[in-house]
Amino acid sequence: MSITLDHVNYSYSVGSAYEKHALKDVNLTIKDGEFIGLIGHTGSGKSTLIQHLNGLMKATSGTIYYNGKDIYDNDFNMRELRNKVGLVFQYPEHQLFETTVIKDVSFGPKNQGLSQLEVDLHSYEALKQVGIEEDLIDCSPFELSGGQKRRVAIAGVLAMRPEVLILDEPTAGLDPAGRDEILDQISKLHKERNITVILVSHSMEDVAKYVDRIIVMNKGEVVYSDVPKKVFANYKVLETIGLAAPQVTYVMNGLREQGIMVDTNATTIHEAKEEILKWARREIIEG
Repeated sequence: MSITLDHVNYSYSVGSAYEKHALKDVNLTIKDGEFIGLIGHTGSGKSTLIQHLNGLMKATSGTIYYNGKDIYDNDFNMRELRNKVGLVFQYPEHQLFETTVIKDVSFGPKNQGLSQLEVDLHSYEALKQVGIEEDLIDCSPFELSGGQKRRVAIAGVLAMRPEVLILDEPTAGLDPAGRDEILDQISKLHKERNITVILVSHSMEDVAKYVDRIIVMNKGEVVYSDVPKKVFANYKVLETIGLAAPQVTYVMNGLREQGIMVDTNATTIHEAKEEILKWARREIIEG
């Protein structure tokens, strides 16, 4: 299911002395089944952008199309859009409120008007997808660990069966193990259900490892929209806008500068390892 942004602009406090342009002439198409990384420094427009994708914020000018339909048309079903485009805010566990895990996850599908059987099926499936075991479903969500709370909150959105899942810094505040667990689950979900995923993250390593395309925001504008290798090849430009490439990029470029002829386009540890081994084998054969 595609989302297209056509010359989208958004300004806060229009007409006042505090007017601020948060989005500037944004043109993007998000295709069905993509795994997209959205990056940018604080204040770059990332959060404003994602809140436009399910209609929580309305563009000052420009148009957004969902499956070819203008979401600002008077007869467009905005409630259906929000069911189809699920948004998980940063620190989503702060939104947990029910007395048990299963009640919290069931809240969304219940409000979709589903039968109790459908609510139960969707909720249990969502909890399984995020790795929450059955022995936890009747526990209070507030008794869980930070990582478990995060997964329950994500399950609450998944239970509504969205076609697009937007995650705003889903691993913020988690330890490395918890971060990997959640991103691995999201990656698995993306592959199994072919769901479109938009991941907002400050971790260049995570973005490089998981996503198919990176959208880089700066001062409300799209600077890059391309595959990770091509985006991170411009790491010096990224540095000028307060970003960086994965550490692997700097290591590989450093090796190249020392005369070790490796491909600097490697963006993950696995790719870097393979490239260094390839260079070593060449050296052994030639030397």
